[in-house]
Amino acid sequence: MSADPNSPSAIALRYISNNRFHRGFTLPATADHETLTVTYADVGSTPEPPNPNPPTILFMPGMFASRYLSVLMHTIAEKLGVRVLIVDRPGFGNTTDVPLAQRLSIWIELVPHLLAHLGIQHVALVSHCAGTIYLLNTLVHCREMLHPEKPFVAFLAPWVDPSHSHVTSMQIAQYLPGKAFDIWNLIPKFLLLKAGPAFASGAAAMSKTWNVVSSGSSISVSGRSEAEQEKNRRQIEKDYGLARDVQTEIHFLMLRFMFEENTVGANSEAVQCLRMGADCEKTWGKCKDYGVYVRELVDLESGRDRKPGEDRLKVRAYFAETDSMIGKKGQQYVEECWNGNTEGFASALDFETTTFPGLDHDSLVESAEVLKSIFLHAGGTV
Repeated sequence: MSADPNSPSAIALRYISNNRFHRGFTLPATADHETLTVTYADVGSTPEPPNPNPPTILFMPGMFASRYLSVLMHTIAEKLGVRVLIVDRPGFGNTTDVPLAQRLSIWIELVPHLLAHLGIQHVALVSHCAGTIYLLNTLVHCREMLHPEKPFVAFLAPWVDPSHSHVTSMQIAQYLPGKAFDIWNLIPKFLLLKAGPAFASGAAAMSKTWNVVSSGSSISVSGRSEAEQEKNRRQIEKDYGLARDVQTEIHFLMLRFMFEENTVGANSEAVQCLRMGADCEKTWGKCKDYGVYVRELVDLESGRDRKPGEDRLKVRAYFAETDSMIGKKGQQYVEECWNGNTEGFASALDFETTTFPGLDHDSLVESAEVLKSIFLHAGGTV
């Protein structure tokens, strides 16, 4: 690394070392679990005068992405006046790992404790890929945490059971023996750090790995085009002031730091996403069937006593033009589940879906255009 304190690598290292990306919290012990350590990032707008309560997003990332996904969100969220929390789920970062069957229940327990600790009353809920399972359950169990007048949730490239997405690599993975997932987190660590460095936000690492395992083909360092990646970096540089060469260095550090910390939680989340192992009632909770989930959500929202000025629950789904994780059939399945045909849907939910040309599963969650849309929907301002 250069000794020049103004070099892109030195600036990137100072940037990613900001303690806002590396916060800690302790979840008290209960009869069901011991005391748990939790790491999280708290980025974007700072809660201080003249805006002591900025609009806040609880962002649930995909597999592996962890709190490091917040690093490039920070500069965008800060300018748009939005605060973003990203919490390391069990077995990621320095968050204590827990058994697969407890992951979801402990998450639902953790969320209100952390928000109370931070003095946050209301949040918008946003997820990417595997984080969708956690978002949908949080929405049902912690509905009171949404903004009382402008409730908002969004999911990016939501994870879809392979039985609905029909993505071949994911279907093959479902037939692997359970023991294969005991070292799952070590495989992408090797492939991404040693065989071909690239930052893979969310579970796209799974697709790349299964392509290697099932076909013997060489791993791709990035699914997106260089032109799209460069376009996004230029946009962040122009609109949000983070130099493109610094962004390049930050990407490298995000990958390195992420895998230097614990990633064992990915073993459980791979099994969870593929519906293997423990009872689906515990690992998927309320969203084990998206169609049933939407109908039940409509009933819950219809039964709410909506006060004057309170908007319908706004739900936005963001998809990439190409997605190796859920494919077009997975997108169609999600859109069919949220198609508005359920009785009472229109009066209870405000749903829209958008597909972004030129983006893939990874670049969707890094896109300045996508993040800007989400942050403005959540209450940010230009």
